[in-house]
Amino acid sequence: MLLNLTEEQIIQLAPDAASVKAGKGLATKAKWVLLEHSDRAIWGHCQGSGKTPYQTVVDTKNVAFKCSCPSRKFPCKHGLGLLFLYAAQTDLFKEADEPDWVTAWLSKREEKAEKKEQKAKSDAPVDETAQAKRQAMRHTKVLNGIDELEIWIKDLLRNGLINIPERAYALFDGIARRMVDAQAPGLANRLRSIQEINFYNETWKYKLTDQLGKLYLLMKAYKNLEQQPEDWQNEIRTQIGYPQAKEDVLAGEVIEDQWIVLHKKSQKVNELNNDIYWLHGQQSNRFAVYLSFTTPGSLPEYNLVPGSIYHAKLCFYKGVGNLRALFKECELSGETYVPHFCSNLQEAASRYRETLQVNPFAENVPILVENIRLSVQGKQLYIQDVNNERMPVQMQETTKTDILAVTGGKPFAAFLLADANCWELNTMWYQSNCYIWRDEHN
Repeated sequence: MLLNLTEEQIIQLAPDAASVKAGKGLATKAKWVLLEHSDRAIWGHCQGSGKTPYQTVVDTKNVAFKCSCPSRKFPCKHGLGLLFLYAAQTDLFKEADEPDWVTAWLSKREEKAEKKEQKAKSDAPVDETAQAKRQAMRHTKVLNGIDELEIWIKDLLRNGLINIPERAYALFDGIARRMVDAQAPGLANRLRSIQEINFYNETWKYKLTDQLGKLYLLMKAYKNLEQQPEDWQNEIRTQIGYPQAKEDVLAGEVIEDQWIVLHKKSQKVNELNNDIYWLHGQQSNRFAVYLSFTTPGSLPEYNLVPGSIYHAKLCFYKGVGNLRALFKECELSGETYVPHFCSNLQEAASRYRETLQVNPFAENVPILVENIRLSVQGKQLYIQDVNNERMPVQMQETTKTDILAVTGGKPFAAFLLADANCWELNTMWYQSNCYIWRDEHN
């Protein structure tokens, strides 16, 4: 069964605020003519405007939804309403044998997972000669693209950086497209990140020079790829945009632990839904990042609930200090724990610097720190510790209001994503309670 699922965690699963409101409106026994559960699902019949109630089910082993209503939102208001009601009044759900429609759906999900696993095991062997030829051709294309980009950057510096803000889009879009043609999507993504800098903010000069420096370092590193140790070769190729085969990742070292989901960021890129999860292991004290890509209407392989704990086996991608990982096994856990925090901002900043020393290409460095408060100077928001050390921080205005309302200005602990200029606050712990804010970008 679902364990320790709070209202805030259920809200993280909703597609939008309107669905949350509608779901809460259905979280009452009067709306449901049937409420039952088994050891792997909860289900119910919700009476709508029609004669026949909607059949709604939630897979509680790996949170997923199904409903007979015609809504195109996923999960729909009925699935959310069922979860809200279960979280608030578990005793309303009677233990029962699964009806055929529930068993059929769960069996189909299990069968699909098994077929996917069998397919991975039974794929035809790779033609190594043809693969080597394709890799050599791509390597040549990437090198040619880097040569063009190097000339472009040198021209940019000769002409000066001061006039970049007024022509950023036209300036970076073309060269980013050229890197895609050169089969170096990692370089294209870095150029687009530079293009998206807020040039109205005074910090743009620092962000621009920082990102241009990392871009140039990556280009030079790839040109000298064969001189690097194996772990750095993997890291540089990944930064350029070479994929790592899933089966190769899952064949690596397995880290088994209790993993708390610290934060989730949802994005939509070219109609592809991209969910990014940050996790932290209880025993390993290790961070992990899991990326989930789905097309509209399809279900993710793992639908993780922010704030929840999962007993899971993770395999990390090859590279230097790599955080990205894949699940080998994952199941919702009944355990609870609060992660270990840096005691002050000096220790947190030291952790950030150590991460950059290990891998200068690292971005969005995860940081956990406690005993901090919010403070404001002019228009800039800061986090401040007991030693009066400060760090610029960014968050939505509603998040700032929520933090002040919950804490009353008292110290709290937080999960942040750090960069060279400003840290982003995403999750807060106060009096052992965890608060996570939705983060969506289209």
